[in-house]
Amino acid sequence: MSVSSISSTTQTYEAASTSAATAAKEAEKKEQASSKETKEEAAVYEKSTTTKKDSASQIYDNKAIVAKLKSDQESRAASMQSLVQKLLGKQGDKFNLANSKNLASTFRSAAALADPATIAQAQKDISEDGYWGVNKTSDRLVSMAIALSGGDTEKADEMMAAIQKGYDKATAAWGEKLPDICKQTLEATKQKMEDWKTGKTTAKDYADSI
Repeated sequence: MSVSSISSTTQTYEAASTSAATAAKEAEKKEQASSKETKEEAAVYEKSTTTKKDSASQIYDNKAIVAKLKSDQESRAASMQSLVQKLLGKQGDKFNLANSKNLASTFRSAAALADPATIAQAQKDISEDGYWGVNKTSDRLVSMAIALSGGDTEKADEMMAAIQKGYDKATAAWGEKLPDICKQTLEATKQKMEDWKTGKTTAKDYADSI
């Protein structure tokens, strides 16, 4: 074989080798690019999964919040009912004492004939300006209702319904019809709640009643 033939063959081999190497590098680049795209897609997919998880957690949290609000609402109503029952029961006791009635009730274990000074004080307590009179007792009930509502007038109807139920419970616990002063207090309380609801009065108007 001549030198020129060998040289030609060598050049052809080197060219083929160079071409193969170039092709291999190109293939490697493509593989790396493909791998990068796959990782990016995986990253995007992972982000999407996290978003779904966060969304599910948010729904759970919302349900928990709704449940708590419902529980708080029921607690507010129950507290208001209890307050009305106790206050009107106490007011009824004072009324009976002021009128020298010897009656037992759920709100006192036993009634006893009081001395004249005690009866006189009870009469003062249930008077128009007395602590257990219609005006001041209804003021206290309204102040308590506003406090339990958080000062939100949109909860006024809820509180008024609780006040009525509290009155009904007080009547049932009393064992007979409550004294008229209690009925008058109920009506005064409802009217004042309506005034607060419509903006005619504010919480400050009842703040000094507690």
